[in-house]
Amino acid sequence: MKIVSSDAVAWQHDHPTGSLAFKYLLTGDETAADNFVLMLARQDKHFTTKRHRHNFDQFRYPVRGDMNVGQGIKLREGQLGYFTEGAPYGPQDDPLDDAQPGERLHLTLQFGGSTGYGYLGPDRLRLCRDELRRDGEFTDVLYRRHDGKTLGGLDAVWQHAFGAKLEYPRPRYADPIIMDPQSFRWISDPERPGLERKHLGAFTERGTWAEIALLKSGARWNLQPRNTRLLGVVLSGAGECNDQPLSRFSALQIDPGEQAAITSDTQLELLIFGLPPIKSIASTSQPREFQHA
Repeated sequence: MKIVSSDAVAWQHDHPTGSLAFKYLLTGDETAADNFVLMLARQDKHFTTKRHRHNFDQFRYPVRGDMNVGQGIKLREGQLGYFTEGAPYGPQDDPLDDAQPGERLHLTLQFGGSTGYGYLGPDRLRLCRDELRRDGEFTDVLYRRHDGKTLGGLDAVWQHAFGAKLEYPRPRYADPIIMDPQSFRWISDPERPGLERKHLGAFTERGTWAEIALLKSGARWNLQPRNTRLLGVVLSGAGECNDQPLSRFSALQIDPGEQAAITSDTQLELLIFGLPPIKSIASTSQPREFQHA
């Protein structure tokens, strides 16, 4: 398993608009269909982007400040949004207003969806963009080549990385799904004293799910997932996992067969995602070993 303190991770200015910086807390296997990245994002200036879509799934959770996701829809602080592969969203327009640069923060999990197309991780994405800039430039969500041809930014990077046209699956849901954890009840676990949970939802045929768990001070929670990868982020409080310290924005990865013992020094709140395996892959353009174009 992996335990990462956000304080030990540097900010990366990776977004093509230059408005966002990221701390990549956890990343998966670049060549696998179930690749993922869990990151903390910081808004440094007015953020705008055109309406667009991806061939992967996303969860977004604003921890400080709201987020515009397009067409008058706001993802409020403390709400969780799920964005299915293939479904467009935006345009986004997020001025800082009264917030200071860097004050607004949100957590994002991006991961290969049920279709099996996979996910292009931050290291390969960064390398591909650098190489593509020799022949063009990235503007917002677009890539404009010096010969005048324009592609979607992700489309250009995908073709450069895999030598195949990016395919978009039919969206499972037409629009982002927004969950308000404040509207959910805490459910106690009689077999685990001091643990309460809010199950926020499960999605697609893969059964990807999200929940918030609350451990009261002094409580202990033993986790041993059988066939699902668990990813968690500490939202508040302090404690330990397998004798390693946990604090705000500490990230956990617990893979099937691994064991984790979480104990709380103070009341500890975690946002947890469950990523079951992708059992079948229908696409022929699945990720493969990276080759320079």
